Amino acid sequence: MISSDIGRLGLSAALVGDMLSQLGLVAGNAVRLYQVSAVRGFFYVAGFFFEGFLIWFVFKPATLWMIKRTPKGKLVGGSNIQGVMCLVLLSSAVSVLLSQPAILGPYLLGLIIPDGSPLVISMIERLDFFVSELFLPIFIAMSAIQADLSILLVGFKTVFTQFNIVLAFVTFSVKVISSFLGSLYSGLPVHDSLALAFLMSNKGIVELAFITILRGYSVISDGLLIWLTLIILLVATLVPFVVKYLYNPSIKYAVSQNKNIVNLPKNSELRVLVCVHQEKDTHGLIQLLNLSCPTKQNPLAISVLHPVDLVGRITPVFISHKQDNYGNNPYSHQDESYSENIVLCFNRFERDQNGTVCVECFTTITPHKFMVSEVCRLELQKASSLIILPFHQTWTADGHMDRDDNTIKALNSGVIESASCSVGIFANRGNLGNMMSENDCYSVCVIFLGGSDDREAISYAKRLTKDPRVELTLLRLFAHSTAEDEACNDQNWDKMLDSETLRDFKTNCFGDGRVRYIEAVCEDGTHTVMGIRKMVNDFDLMVVGRRKGLEESSPQTCGLNEWNDFPELGILGDLIVSLDVNFRASVLVIQQSATDT
Repeated sequence: MISSDIGRLGLSAALVGDMLSQLGLVAGNAVRLYQVSAVRGFFYVAGFFFEGFLIWFVFKPATLWMIKRTPKGKLVGGSNIQGVMCLVLLSSAVSVLLSQPAILGPYLLGLIIPDGSPLVISMIERLDFFVSELFLPIFIAMSAIQADLSILLVGFKTVFTQFNIVLAFVTFSVKVISSFLGSLYSGLPVHDSLALAFLMSNKGIVELAFITILRGYSVISDGLLIWLTLIILLVATLVPFVVKYLYNPSIKYAVSQNKNIVNLPKNSELRVLVCVHQEKDTHGLIQLLNLSCPTKQNPLAISVLHPVDLVGRITPVFISHKQDNYGNNPYSHQDESYSENIVLCFNRFERDQNGTVCVECFTTITPHKFMVSEVCRLELQKASSLIILPFHQTWTADGHMDRDDNTIKALNSGVIESASCSVGIFANRGNLGNMMSENDCYSVCVIFLGGSDDREAISYAKRLTKDPRVELTLLRLFAHSTAEDEACNDQNWDKMLDSETLRDFKTNCFGDGRVRYIEAVCEDGTHTVMGIRKMVNDFDLMVVGRRKGLEESSPQTCGLNEWNDFPELGILGDLIVSLDVNFRASVLVIQQSATDT
């Protein structure tokens, strides 16, 4: 949920609500002590402000000094981590000495540490396991032990307990209703408003810690403690099921909207979403986009997304690097190290295209498991017709493996299955990513076997033919049995679409000698492998369709599926990528969106 729109809104609202609740708790304790003794109430309030002064003017400069001493790109040293832990313990001790809750000092200290700083990242790497997997379960267990079930009915007999139980249900209902009405007033749909209302009304461990603190100060009795614990358990169990029923952000990604290149009107804008994981990806991707021949009649609208793993911060962040407000973006300077060079490269590409390309750059900082949702969400917002994803493997200049990132592999596989538009995976083996002059020519080959993905690949190739630097070869592989079937079965709708696509390509792309059409007979997978190995090194870029589900039905690829190491690339894409280090052709594997007309 935290990567969804509702989750982001809920996190922002929860931060404000938690800060106000802490202030309300301090004010309530001050009033309670003032009723006992005016002097005690005064010293309690004075102690709160003194602790805030101490943390802001003493502890904060100390933590900032530690961060400044850390070299850029490095983590904070062990001695500094120990110093921060001493500050945490000291702030808790100061809270107790000043008659404040022991948790108040560490809470305020956490607020003043810069989000995403090297100090936070270092502390998470070293302490997250102990806090999340050890101390947190122990705290929950110790809190549950205090709830003695043997006095459940005895505690219910007191009027004070009965009143607070009713008050707890009334308070929960009021929170749900007020959050629901506020969301409706702000223009959210009914289902989203109700889901947000339940999210905002359930805090789980936070509420458990709160009633534990109240019991420690003897504000509530043991009988009331057990009832409040059971209520928290009930709410924390039921709310996730309710929210999951009301709000499922993945449903909208599965809705097919005919967003592909085949269905684009002639002389229309092509909207592309490009994912970039590191600066090395930019050169090959920009060269690929440049070969798409953006013109005034066929412009490119490019959305660039740089996904970054969520480390050192609690809430996910989505940053828009618009040129007109880059300096005014509160996150632009704080997080510029994440995407600065990527943004500069694509902005330079936009300027060099003289108004035929529009680029918008974004950075999403979120956990890896939510990145698929982030990509699909941006694709829907920008109405993209094509998503281009870098392959999870990269190669050095001499053709050897440079990077193999399984996280990127999982992202690519997830986007292919979830996106509502066409998806392309780009494996840059070197030739296309090299810095070449404007007069250099590029040899491109499109392999066509038939099917919706291959038709999408041809539709993309038609844009490439408009670039005078591109020499394109359309290679059609077919078996003798396929030719006979076509002659006998002209009513087959899919084959009719294949024939029409080829006829349109020949009509519109032939003429100046830069485009060739070759037919070759391949009776089985072995012939296909041998043919591709002979010709692949003659080209800078190979464009193929993924053809999922058609592997065994086509004689040309029959039997090759057993050797497929990268299912996201399909049979032909996997075959080309897995060739020897001497082969330098880059590969673009395209899968069309679910609907084809």
